Amino acid sequence: MTAVETTQSAQAAAAFEPKIVAFVCKWCTYAGADLAGTSRMVYAPNVRPLMLPCTGRIDIAFPLRAFLQGADGVLISGCHPGDCHYTAGNFRARRRWALLRDLLDALGFDLRRLEMAWISAAEGNKWVRTVENFTARIRSLGPYESLRRVAGDRAPRPVPEAGSPPMTAAAAVGAGEVPAADPAMISAIASAFENGKIKAAIGWIQNWTVCRPRPTWVTSAAEAAKFVSPRGQACNLARFLKNAAVRSLLPVGIVARRSEVAAINVLRQEKQIEPQSLVIFLVDDDGRFLGAMDPDAAWKTVAAAEQGRPSDDRPVPFDASVYEALDALMRKAPEERWAFWVEQFSRCIRCYACRGSCPMCNCEQCFAERNQPQWFPTAADGPGNLAWHIVRAFHLAGRCIGCGACQAACPAGIPINILGAAMARSAFRNFGHVAGADPSAVPLQADYRPQDRDDFIV
Repeated sequence: MTAVETTQSAQAAAAFEPKIVAFVCKWCTYAGADLAGTSRMVYAPNVRPLMLPCTGRIDIAFPLRAFLQGADGVLISGCHPGDCHYTAGNFRARRRWALLRDLLDALGFDLRRLEMAWISAAEGNKWVRTVENFTARIRSLGPYESLRRVAGDRAPRPVPEAGSPPMTAAAAVGAGEVPAADPAMISAIASAFENGKIKAAIGWIQNWTVCRPRPTWVTSAAEAAKFVSPRGQACNLARFLKNAAVRSLLPVGIVARRSEVAAINVLRQEKQIEPQSLVIFLVDDDGRFLGAMDPDAAWKTVAAAEQGRPSDDRPVPFDASVYEALDALMRKAPEERWAFWVEQFSRCIRCYACRGSCPMCNCEQCFAERNQPQWFPTAADGPGNLAWHIVRAFHLAGRCIGCGACQAACPAGIPINILGAAMARSAFRNFGHVAGADPSAVPLQADYRPQDRDDFIV
């Protein structure tokens, strides 16, 4: 940098005034800010407060969009726990913000630019103090240039180089070898059809075009006789349970491994499917048939085989290599983590293969396709890709069961499984929650406990 450039940079830093957006509760924090104003208290004018009914209604899209639109810092504030006008809104908000902070930390986001505070209607002094301290901190940090570069990158993405391809049956069991299904499983499926217990069955058949099995659903025992072993396949068959055609044929049978059974548990938690409409044809990861049973019995069988889990470091059965990659990433400085993910997301072409392969992505309309309002760019550019991956990972917090289907489906080889593992670890460490472990449990982000952590809130 030349002397002139150094001088210009110093002048720009001296003239810098932070742009801070505040999302505040109308009943407490906004009233506290109003009290500060009517009391003639003086504080930094850098904060633009936006009033909402409750912190429980602050979607993560709000602060994310603020940052992408040029904010240098975001403040979120509401009633103290126990004082919510809607009883539990801030309890639920507290749980979501704990998850969001851990996600942003895994991404290398500068958490010093995100402040959260409890401020009541009587705490005008605390509003002033919080705004003054936060503004001074952001002023010392300077503009959020690394995020602004991503937000300003609106160039369309070229077709990326090939990444890690999906695992094929040939790679898993040997080139040219067709994994045959267990005859006992074929017999059990045929018996279920004959006895009227199922009207359709979901499983795998051989696809000779690509020389590996593909998922499908059938409506007769004769078709089910063509099923092959799921050994080595990353696709999660539970995603077919969202298919309207399959749902019209309930009750159905499904060839299920541990990952499918856990996904079914999450769908049951969210009232997406009833257990009496399913027959589980349980197999282990090697394709050995373990029996035909109801979802509760299937989970008991799976859980009995998982001695010693969950653990603090590996709360759900992601592959060990995923947690190793996460640990290696978290040992790096935040700036290095940010650079890593910016490079990874730059390869995303927004094909939504990750969404299509995920058994948990079951919204009738994805946020990425909403245009009234359109919160984030739909193009495969810097801000669009960043927003897509952040919001998707957050929506799966406490729901991702680590099946790896998204990772296997990604044509660009983006290691999105690492974000899933980060959220699974956050859910377990903060709230003792393991996705799919209890079909009767309340979904993580719909639940709260008064003793949930809030050490990150002022």
